[in-house]
Amino acid sequence: MALERDGGSADGALGGGLGGRPEPPMKIVFLDIDGVLAPIRRWDRYGDLESACMQVLNDIVASGGADVVVSSTWRHGKTVAELQEVLEAAGFVGRVVDKTPSDIRGASRGDEIAAWLAEHPVGGCVIIDDHADMGELRTHLVLTHPAHGLQPADVPRAVAVLMGPGPRTTRDDS
Repeated sequence: MALERDGGSADGALGGGLGGRPEPPMKIVFLDIDGVLAPIRRWDRYGDLESACMQVLNDIVASGGADVVVSSTWRHGKTVAELQEVLEAAGFVGRVVDKTPSDIRGASRGDEIAAWLAEHPVGGCVIIDDHADMGELRTHLVLTHPAHGLQPADVPRAVAVLMGPGPRTTRDDS
């Protein structure tokens, strides 16, 4: 994985806190792309990244002080830096810090996100996707309509989920 919480990432995305102070817990947007930033207008043709959807993502990231972890199939064969470049070229102004693992055989998207969360402490997260296969993480999902993608009406809910408590990623036996 590209992200290492204390020492920065493999591609330099995150660093330690100033003056040795710990950083506040990360806020993360788990981002799908097709059906979220690239509306799917026909079953046989995926769309291009839409600037209106990108602006909504920018609003969510800015309002929540969040970074992005790409959970989309777009992560396959691309580095974090390449994903950052693709999104920036379409108007993204935030920071891509990582991508979810893609080497978990038979895993759903929710399983991949849960695996990422098990390795990284977060203060809050939201999953933005056009598929609902999130398992126990479904309470963190903002579901988009694949033909429309991310819409301005999604901002308040996404920010509310993001600012809420992070998902439990370890078992509490007390």
